[in-house]
Amino acid sequence: MTRRKLLGGFLVVVAGSIGVLASGIVTVGPGEVIVVRRLGRVLSDSWGPGLHLGLPRGLDRYERLRLEEVRKIEVGLAGLAGPNDDPGAGEYLTGDLNLLRTRAVVQYRVSDPLRFVLAADRRDDILDRLCEASLARVLTRTRIDGVLRDQRPEVSAELLSDLEKRASQYGLGVRIMGVSLTDVQVPIEVQPDFAAAQTALSDKERRQFEAKTRAETMMIAAKGSAKAIDETARSEARRTVELANARASRFIAILSEFQRARSATAKGLYLTAIRDMTTRVRRKIVTPDEPVDLSVIGGERPAGSR
Repeated sequence: MTRRKLLGGFLVVVAGSIGVLASGIVTVGPGEVIVVRRLGRVLSDSWGPGLHLGLPRGLDRYERLRLEEVRKIEVGLAGLAGPNDDPGAGEYLTGDLNLLRTRAVVQYRVSDPLRFVLAADRRDDILDRLCEASLARVLTRTRIDGVLRDQRPEVSAELLSDLEKRASQYGLGVRIMGVSLTDVQVPIEVQPDFAAAQTALSDKERRQFEAKTRAETMMIAAKGSAKAIDETARSEARRTVELANARASRFIAILSEFQRARSATAKGLYLTAIRDMTTRVRRKIVTPDEPVDLSVIGGERPAGSR
């Protein structure tokens, strides 16, 4: 009986020991890491995906992190400050000395698990303050019209760059993935005046766009007309030059012929001139004392003429 009790006690101790040791077996899934605190001290190496054996629970404490998880933090305040908010919560001064109520969402991931865990007690507060400081710095370099209208992407990109640099300096173990301005408003007290100003500005831009479009249309039409005139002038110039060249060539040919046969060439020129003249005036000039070749005017020689 005593042996049975001893054996049972031994088995209980063995089973308990195995259970205690088995509590140190940890499985890490894909995309996860575990930061181990052993007796309160963070181990220098985190555990990646796979099966790991540590000390029994109680001696080792585990903090499981998903590296691909996108976390976010909201900064600022778009509406009125509540009773638990600071009086100027969410208010930022722009580069042209106007107040804006702004809310931004910052997205980040864990980049250094050890630093992320070591900064756990102050991480969220520091990141929140860094976001507010970066937002204030960036807005002081931007006019209010740009923030309210078409410069939000540029402001977000500049805010991302500034915040990423500040977060790395504090060693928070995070990587800033993106910053977006989700809500930007002027203070409620001046919203009607700003709405009227924005309407006037939109009307101004619309008129400028219409004027620019009309100017471009007129410019295109003027260029087309100028091109047509230029092409017509060039064509007329080419025709004139070609005609002049043809006349010059004809004159040179006649001159050459005149130099070879002066009398015959002169007679041919005379007859050609007479033919051209009679064709234009439709008259026939005949001297009574000289024989005339009527063939030069396309008629037939009458019977008995000389």
